[in-house]
Amino acid sequence: MPTHLEPYIFTFSQLGFLIEGFLQRLGLTRGLKDDFFAAIRQSAEHNMWFTEGSIRQSLGAISADMLSPGRMEEWLSRYDIPEGKSPRSVGIIMAGNIPLVGFHDLLCVLAAGHRAVVKLSAKDAHLLPMLVKLLRRIDHRFAPQVTFASDLGGVDAVVATGSNNSARYFELYYGRLPHIFRKSRTSVAALTGDESDEQLLLLAHDVLDYFGLGCRSVGKIFIPEGYDALRLREAFGQLAHLREHKPYDDCCRYAKALLQMHGRDFFDFGSCIATFSDELNSPIGTLFLQRYPSAEELQSQLLLHESALQCVAAKAPLAGLEPRCVPFGQTQRPHLTDYSDGVDTLQFLLSLP
Repeated sequence: MPTHLEPYIFTFSQLGFLIEGFLQRLGLTRGLKDDFFAAIRQSAEHNMWFTEGSIRQSLGAISADMLSPGRMEEWLSRYDIPEGKSPRSVGIIMAGNIPLVGFHDLLCVLAAGHRAVVKLSAKDAHLLPMLVKLLRRIDHRFAPQVTFASDLGGVDAVVATGSNNSARYFELYYGRLPHIFRKSRTSVAALTGDESDEQLLLLAHDVLDYFGLGCRSVGKIFIPEGYDALRLREAFGQLAHLREHKPYDDCCRYAKALLQMHGRDFFDFGSCIATFSDELNSPIGTLFLQRYPSAEELQSQLLLHESALQCVAAKAPLAGLEPRCVPFGQTQRPHLTDYSDGVDTLQFLLSLP
């Protein structure tokens, strides 16, 4: 590992240790602890979908899956990261669908040696500033490397994440700059019929963690012909406590009423409402199911929608879709090399002139 990357790895790994310690409430300095938990409370109060539990889950995943020294070294060893290259100002437009969803983009910008100009989502305005504050306390040299701004005037490149509609505005305002523009995506799962009860519970987490609001959240499950869909009810029923969150419960009740009004069959899994549909994107509180007659037909269906898929949860990788396939229970725990939309963000940033 090049020596000039050691301060980066050390600083971010220390941030990971701090996060882990805070979440375990071990070895805490009072001022840091107060800032940390205040940001969690403020975020949960500001956004009804950001429960303290989901925020802690996101922080824990970042600490374990992104900020461990070994994983960072393995990730960065794949790239030729030069020392002393003139830094560029890179604008990051962050989404706010799940807590800290844009943290990986910040990691990439700083790893490439650039300065990050961050436009936060109004839905997630407290958590990242708190982490950057901790980062600066670990190493003051990061102070000028990250700024928060309401607009991105004067940046040299842009990495932006949003909906299909917002992507049109990204193109209008920043299309002349080197850029990565991400649009809406969803995720699906494919069952073979011989999954264990433990794997089905992991799949339930893939569907329901963060209330299904992430692009890596599974919103549709492909099941083989003859599969008893009620087998899913036991696994999904173990997460029925999610219905204690009133906004989510309201979505489930609305989905159920709508299906009843239109005379459509459905299953109440306790934690969500499942129904058969050929559509890809399911509403909050609803899980779509679709039967497939053969492995060839399943592959055909998935390849047809490949450009709209972020990942595919499956027991084993599916032919032609290997880069998008992840094991059950891992859709919401992306690793450093799991780039959104399959576009290598770090390589893009290293290629900037």
